[in-house]
Amino acid sequence: MTKEEKAAYWRQQVDGFQASGLTVKHYCAQAGIAVATLHYWRKRFAAPSEPRSMAAVPEGFLPVTLAPIRSSVSPVEIHLLSGRGLKLAAPVDTDWLQTLVRVLESPCG
Repeated sequence: MTKEEKAAYWRQQVDGFQASGLTVKHYCAQAGIAVATLHYWRKRFAAPSEPRSMAAVPEGFLPVTLAPIRSSVSPVEIHLLSGRGLKLAAPVDTDWLQTLVRVLESPCG
């Protein structure tokens, strides 16, 4: 089968799928073809999308640059009796911390 014949066969399959009203899975089962192969050819026959420039910002929107959040709190290290350690880099709820320590220090924790 030449490249042109192969492309024509798959064009028929893609068109047949689109006209069938079936799901990809059901169409492929009926046609005896692989789902992944039909997806490949559907994508290949799809109109090429235009590359979007980052400079092209839709009207009414401004570009946003995200920066990492820098905590103003110094990390706190807690060394437990079990030898485990906790390093907290953000403020935490004291009740939650107390529960965490209790669980980590319990015999099955």
